[in-house]
Amino acid sequence: MPHNIVFSTAAKKIASTEEELLGLADRNWIKPVSRGKSLFISGRDEYKARFILHLRRKLKLSDDEIQKVLDVQAPPYSLKDVPAVLGRSVG
Repeated sequence: MPHNIVFSTAAKKIASTEEELLGLADRNWIKPVSRGKSLFISGRDEYKARFILHLRRKLKLSDDEIQKVLDVQAPPYSLKDVPAVLGRSVG
């Protein structure tokens, strides 16, 4: 069974906020798990969120461009394939 991380801890670990991670969940990019009053994220979704935030912050991709990348990539994600997916240079 994959490990789950407390949502707020995961946000800090990847230099994000809970609100930003919830925004990724709103786009169905990650799926937080609720247990009682606590919210958790899987290790796999933490990794995916880290990749998405890198695409957004470092490569300045729009949400639509990020969705295109996610539509064709699966873990382990590769930044080197992003320009080919988008049909243009990035960064």
